[in-house]
Amino acid sequence: MSITLSIEPAFSHAYQRYAGFLPGDTLRLYVRTSGPGTGGMFYAIEKDEALIDDAVFEVEGLRFVIRPTDFWYFDGGHLSYNPLYGEYGFHFTNPRLDDN
Repeated sequence: MSITLSIEPAFSHAYQRYAGFLPGDTLRLYVRTSGPGTGGMFYAIEKDEALIDDAVFEVEGLRFVIRPTDFWYFDGGHLSYNPLYGEYGFHFTNPRLDDN
């Protein structure tokens, strides 16, 4: 199974600036829930190693990886960064998940 995800270079640069990740680091993107009873989900990220079935996206020196069990959330999505909001400028959108 393949996955389509766009990651802006600014997103990668901002993680290097604000989170201290370095070129060559591998970061896992995954889905988290916001707490019991809320039903909300959002993307999370942590330093990790790539696994055999992971989707791998290399952007500006960082490797972003996603497990197949999380493909449904990220497939068709877009990760961006708006510098006007500093360390809070990270943004994830996915039109396939909209309730239209």
